[in-house]
Amino acid sequence: MIPIPIDASFHAASSLSQCKNETHGCAATFPLSEEYCHSTACQYEPVPCPHQGCGAQVLRRDLEAHAQRCEHWRQLCHMGCGTLLSLQTQAQHNCYRQLQQEYEAQRQTHRAIAAALQRKMRKMQSTMAHMKRQIGLICESLEVMDSQEEVENAGETTATTSSSSSSSSSSSSS
Repeated sequence: MIPIPIDASFHAASSLSQCKNETHGCAATFPLSEEYCHSTACQYEPVPCPHQGCGAQVLRRDLEAHAQRCEHWRQLCHMGCGTLLSLQTQAQHNCYRQLQQEYEAQRQTHRAIAAALQRKMRKMQSTMAHMKRQIGLICESLEVMDSQEEVENAGETTATTSSSSSSSSSSSSS
């Protein structure tokens, strides 16, 4: 067998790999061993938008521009008021006005609760006054009943004493 000379340039070219994102515009070539490293940094790699609810796949190089205009962008107010902002609400957000509205809403809620508690308290006071009147009437009724029993007991005692006196006087006269 006769050895066939291999062209060195052919061998070198066959070990180079073309980026899988060539269709998106990447013209990079690299040794096959560097394919993973290139794909993790390739600016033409389609990546998902990081904002929850957005299903867009954009090229890594366009991700920042997309993120700045993504309708699913949400972020807490950087001033610390706790409001979750979107791109639409960020421009007109005013922490002072937001906190003032929340304060007023809580104040109205507290007023409604206080009014309801006052109504319940008045109803309880009315019920207590009614119960006190009923207890007073019951006490008066018991006092009247006690008085009647005392009168009846006193009458029976007198009648018993009279009948025993008359029995003893009739026995002595015989």
